Amino acid sequence: MSTETSPSNRSRSKKISGGRVACIVYLPKEEVKEIDKEVDETDTSRSSVIARIYYQGKKQTSTNEDPNE
Repeated sequence: MSTETSPSNRSRSKKISGGRVACIVYLPKEEVKEIDKEVDETDTSRSSVIARIYYQGKKQTSTNEDPNE
């Protein structure tokens, strides 16, 4: 069996404890256009780009906690 026409394997998300739950995200059209631009440039899925942006924000939020709390 030839592998010449086989699709390339995309990297999968790492396993997380507790599993995953599907959710719907509503975004402004301008943000979706920016996401789609990145999708086309990087050959990744919308969900991968949205997840990366989400985790970047989450990481930034956790490192910039209010010291007064």
